[in-house]
Amino acid sequence: MLTAAMVGPAIALVDATIGTCTIVVVSPGTLTASTDLRSLSSTNAGGQAARVSVTTLLNGGVPQATCSLAVQVNCFRVTFVPPTSFAFAPAGADASVQFAGRIQPQGGTALLDLLSAVVLMGTQTIDLSLSATKTAGVFTAGTYQAQPTIRCE
Repeated sequence: MLTAAMVGPAIALVDATIGTCTIVVVSPGTLTASTDLRSLSSTNAGGQAARVSVTTLLNGGVPQATCSLAVQVNCFRVTFVPPTSFAFAPAGADASVQFAGRIQPQGGTALLDLLSAVVLMGTQTIDLSLSATKTAGVFTAGTYQAQPTIRCE
């Protein structure tokens, strides 16, 4: 299961509040095992990416036209930080595991297939994929839960 945290007001580089950015978890993701039991991933068959809704709003004194794909001033950036270990797992499950994640706008457009993305003003739905891969051995039977961090700043 993938989960996300809600983040409050964003701070500009000059420490001036430019507005708010709210992240709401629409649906948690599901990690499923690969056939060789070497990966648990939301991209494996039967897996599902977590989905979040990101709403940004600039304060009245900040010009909205300055945030676009071409000019990224007064924009918010959403960052997906994979966990370093499982939040819940069988004993020893964290040994030899590497986590990786990615952000995609809803619908899977490859343009923003990254660990962070600029979010334009308004509300956007974003899919968050996570995978855990064993570099040695395989995953044992049991329940696994991972909790990555989602930031908006």
